[in-house]
Amino acid sequence: MRPNAEAALLAGVAGVLLLVSGYTGVRTVDRFFTLLKEVFGNAAFLIVLAYVFIGIASLGGFTVMFGAYLIWKDRVRLGRIVILIGSGAGFFTLLLFLLVNLRREEFSLLLSVLPAIFGVAIGVVARFLSVPKPLLR
Repeated sequence: MRPNAEAALLAGVAGVLLLVSGYTGVRTVDRFFTLLKEVFGNAAFLIVLAYVFIGIASLGGFTVMFGAYLIWKDRVRLGRIVILIGSGAGFFTLLLFLLVNLRREEFSLLLSVLPAIFGVAIGVVARFLSVPKPLLR
């Protein structure tokens, strides 16, 4: 099995876990565009772009599964971005979330979002395992 097929399979599993848990990447995308709004002001293009990205991120697991499809079709760079938007988290965001919950000793919350945590973690692993084609040949 080629590496991108394995990464696509992992991303598909991540998408299913995110669908089961109902987790989406909307909060992270919204925070990012709030930060951009503070820097650039209330630009119309920024508002439209925020709505587009929030719409994509609100699909959560479906977006991650679409990213898995893109990786499977060797559209790795776009697939990685779609997975990042759909899950709303990267490795450091996931690590920070786990550390904050462990420090607060909120294990009941941690157990209720465990499928989402595994989904995001598997999505991060899939993004690292996927191998894009060289830009210049």
